[in-house]
Amino acid sequence: MTDPVTREYLGGAVDYASRQALELSPLGLTWGRWVLARHEDDTMMGSITLDHDRGELELSYALLPEFTGQGFAAESCLAVMGWAQEALEDDHIIAVSQTRNKRSVALLRKLGFTVRKGLEEFGTQQLLLERSLREPLPAPEQPLQSAADPPPPTRR
Repeated sequence: MTDPVTREYLGGAVDYASRQALELSPLGLTWGRWVLARHEDDTMMGSITLDHDRGELELSYALLPEFTGQGFAAESCLAVMGWAQEALEDDHIIAVSQTRNKRSVALLRKLGFTVRKGLEEFGTQQLLLERSLREPLPAPEQPLQSAADPPPPTRR
């Protein structure tokens, strides 16, 4: 949450005190907040969350820049959505992404999300996307990210 590149499309970096307050906040219903870690050495790569802060089941994910573009976001989204299909009663799931975050929008579309509406948050244009949880998920072996996708963000 404090990395400016990771948070580029998420409203900017959060200072340490604000991060602590967010993590300890009882507001909102969160089904899960998972750390994404590399299997070989448990290196933290990012996080993925399911919550109901907007009144609907919402998927959110963020990876450190050095782990983007390698399929980790796709793999973790498929795993979490598969769990949600089996464990939760929600019939759909939403995700919000900045319109200029082309890589995330492309991934969400490949995961079966479609645009419900545009909105403004954090002073910039966002897309609210949705997908049915009753429809089958893409096969894990199907490549969801390719060289044709926009490049990942880089450290400034």
